[in-house]
Amino acid sequence: MSLTPGTRLGIYEVTAKIGEGGMGEVYQARDTTLDRDVALKVLPEAFTTDPDRLARFQREAKVLASLNHPNIGAIYGLEAAGDTQALVLELIEGPTLADRIAEGPIPVDEAMTIAKQIAEALEAAHERGIIHRDLKPANVKVRPDGTVKVLDFGLAKAATPEAGRTSGSESPTMSLTAATQMGMVIGTAAYMAPEQARGKVVDKRADVWAFGVVLYEMLTGQRAFVGEDTSLTLAAVMTGNPDMDRLPTALPTAVRKCLERCFQKEPRTRVRDIGDVQLAMEGAFETTVLASANEVGAAQSLWQRPGAWLVVSLIVVVGLTGFLVLQSPPTSGSRVVRFVESTEGRMTFPREGRAVAISPDGNLLVYAAKNELYLRAFGSAVATQIPGSNDGTAPFFSPDGEWIGFFTTRQLKKVAVSGGLPFVVCDVPRGLSGTWGVDDTIVFSRHGLTGLFRVQASGGSSEQFTTRIDSDGDHDFPDFLPDGKAVLFSISGPNFNFDDGQIVAQSLETGERTVVVDGGFNPRWVETGHLVYARGGGLFAVEFDPAQLQLKGEPVQFVSGVMQTGAGAQYAVSNDGSVVYVAGDSTTTAPEAELVWVDREGREEVLPVSPNSFGAPRVSPDGNRVIVNVDGVTESDIWLSEISRGTLSKLTTSSAIDGPAIWSPDGEQIVFYSERDEKFALYRMSANGRDAAEHLVDLPGEMAVPSHWTPDGSSVIFMTSVSCRSKVNRNGSHC
Repeated sequence: MSLTPGTRLGIYEVTAKIGEGGMGEVYQARDTTLDRDVALKVLPEAFTTDPDRLARFQREAKVLASLNHPNIGAIYGLEAAGDTQALVLELIEGPTLADRIAEGPIPVDEAMTIAKQIAEALEAAHERGIIHRDLKPANVKVRPDGTVKVLDFGLAKAATPEAGRTSGSESPTMSLTAATQMGMVIGTAAYMAPEQARGKVVDKRADVWAFGVVLYEMLTGQRAFVGEDTSLTLAAVMTGNPDMDRLPTALPTAVRKCLERCFQKEPRTRVRDIGDVQLAMEGAFETTVLASANEVGAAQSLWQRPGAWLVVSLIVVVGLTGFLVLQSPPTSGSRVVRFVESTEGRMTFPREGRAVAISPDGNLLVYAAKNELYLRAFGSAVATQIPGSNDGTAPFFSPDGEWIGFFTTRQLKKVAVSGGLPFVVCDVPRGLSGTWGVDDTIVFSRHGLTGLFRVQASGGSSEQFTTRIDSDGDHDFPDFLPDGKAVLFSISGPNFNFDDGQIVAQSLETGERTVVVDGGFNPRWVETGHLVYARGGGLFAVEFDPAQLQLKGEPVQFVSGVMQTGAGAQYAVSNDGSVVYVAGDSTTTAPEAELVWVDREGREEVLPVSPNSFGAPRVSPDGNRVIVNVDGVTESDIWLSEISRGTLSKLTTSSAIDGPAIWSPDGEQIVFYSERDEKFALYRMSANGRDAAEHLVDLPGEMAVPSHWTPDGSSVIFMTSVSCRSKVNRNGSHC
């Protein structure tokens, strides 16, 4: 229904028509009560003839009206007169951003000022759980004073029918059918995120994509995705990439890289929060390499500064070049750097795997501390926390040194050295150690599973790469050989002791396996032509032919006193032969922790028990006792703490892995997992520790976690991992 000047809708008197679009015609009107000008957006007939849709739109409009931000066009309310329904909106003077872009590319400084205000508007809406879904230049106005106003927040969603009442083609995120009915495409094709174009459920990352598209158009004067019609435009969105060479040469590198992050097709690899986009554009995540590996003066002066830094862990860097040729201890001419990292917290050592990594060129160090990752150039006295690396451990570099892979509790991630937030590569419960090949394949190990796995660094599902053969122990510490066609890794010996295990090489193509070293673990190939590995708290090097998979000569120990946690030696090596390691006793146990009681109000109380390498605590049914694991180097035992008395006593004493454990409903017994007697089984014992553990059941897999004891005390529920262990070929291929 068209309105003529002088028409009244409630208290509003129409003065002029100022626009129209898929959501209806727009008029300027006068609020006769408050004596102000407003905009009336008259809704199309589809709403007035569909009571359900109109009711839903009214509900959504109430939510949208709650937005109150200087960069968001305000919704004042809904007005009805007969069959006419109209949104009452803030009247905003000035051209749309589409009008401004039609004049040509916007200068970088002006474009960044506009983009910042758009991002702030999106952030305010996202914090209220509101997604725009149709961000485009036509929905952005720039007032004469430079203030940016983003219009029509969430209306694309509000305009669509109820999801449960429509076909899949009429989803809230995109509908070509509904678009035809309403004279519009929900979420204008050229600005849709790929998942939106496919009709999938979207979240705030769709707005991040659209923000990148709008910013690109401001800077270039051209659309990022172009097609002759809607279907070809959608195809360009889903399969094409913007021409980044069109961007101004004066554009800061941080902004260019931020745009690349916004244009990630998969939502999980895209920047998740618009607030992070703002920080990235300002260069907050940029990392500068300050010096080469040979410029070590800053690190040396740091070591010489008495009492200036909190001693957390001593990290040592030593050069292999020259020493390996002479096969003698390093001379005074060798490059040796010792420095103490000031992280105000302990380094984070996973039970197995590395807590430190060095870049292939030997210039950068990454290490885990305070459950985060830190990046440091060797010419700098300052380490920078890597954003988004919370819970990160076991870092490793890509072959080109531009990416860092690492594990969290449940995922394998990668993050660019140049800055930005991490991307999820795949789900990995309790990943331990990884290596990155020249063909972008990542091979990694997992705690509790004896084989290795592989996945593409670009993301996807992982698949098993190695399988246990006969009496094999755990497979761990993989390292690609230079051609990327074979992987070195370690097989543990008896009682999961890697010192007495083997280092083997396995082909990615054929699965053929070759034993390289008997007695040793943590192999690392070095471009100097050497194989470096750990044993007994020391590091050894030996000449090695990667093509023939053969040693050339006898191993030589060049470093001693390398920290060893669980079965992992804490060291890494670069292509130029620089070795970084954490100094410490080879019998060092896992890092200590405190037992802390937290009540329902979040108040914390440290229990009066000396810190130890605690894990998997469980409180008894009466709330007076705690069973907890205490990890050693090659074993883990279950201990009992009396909370009120502050005592701690050992319940199990086997020289194997015991635990985690759970309480019986009456608190008189515990059930726990154990790897004793070279078997995987569940055991039961009295909670007072007076009786020997009773074997309950052997397990079909290599690891189990007791989860729940049924209320009647008759059964225990547990989770176990099972891999193929029979009919395995000698070359390690799958059953």
